[in-house]
Amino acid sequence: MSNRSLIIHTMQDKKFTRNKQEKIEKIYDVFFDLVLKRGYDKTSTNNVAEAAGLSIGTVYRYFPEGKKDIIRKYFEKSVETTMEIEDFKNLDPNNIPSAFRGFISNLLRNNYASKGYSLAFRSAILSDHNLLDAHNKRVFDISKGFAKTLMKSNEFFKSREEERLIRGFIFIYNLSNAIIYHHIFFMKFFEKDEDLIDYLSNLMFFTIQTLSKM
Repeated sequence: MSNRSLIIHTMQDKKFTRNKQEKIEKIYDVFFDLVLKRGYDKTSTNNVAEAAGLSIGTVYRYFPEGKKDIIRKYFEKSVETTMEIEDFKNLDPNNIPSAFRGFISNLLRNNYASKGYSLAFRSAILSDHNLLDAHNKRVFDISKGFAKTLMKSNEFFKSREEERLIRGFIFIYNLSNAIIYHHIFFMKFFEKDEDLIDYLSNLMFFTIQTLSKM
């Protein structure tokens, strides 16, 4: 293949990848907007395709199981941007609240940015145990990866049991999500989000202390 042909081929690949990603993001946006307006049960994959201006085949190409797949894949995308290992690498008994601020801030920002996803996810797992199992497994796998990495790189974690660390990360993730969900959708715990972040960061300190003694 000539250099010119290689350049053209590379540009075509980049364009295809960009177009694919744009379509996927469009599907996410439309789906979660429809869920906010109609509810999860009344939103179909056909509705998503029509509102996004895409064929139903295109939607199923990227999400073979329809709306359940949209939720699953979006969750995988969002949880990886929320739980960042860098936030915890320098954690020690004296800086737990400050170390958790980045994690809590990311979690809050993601929940605000994807209200439709939060509603869709909670509606879906009530009727689909497979989706709930997939969610729990993904949180477990990421928490396990965190525990292994931190036990190698951080003195604070080296003396901890791996299983207890994993359970701790899962507990913290689920507890934070539950409180933030209530704060956004039902009743604000604090007038300012910064106060909520401070509260949750300090709650994590208390939680870790408690879990360490169990």
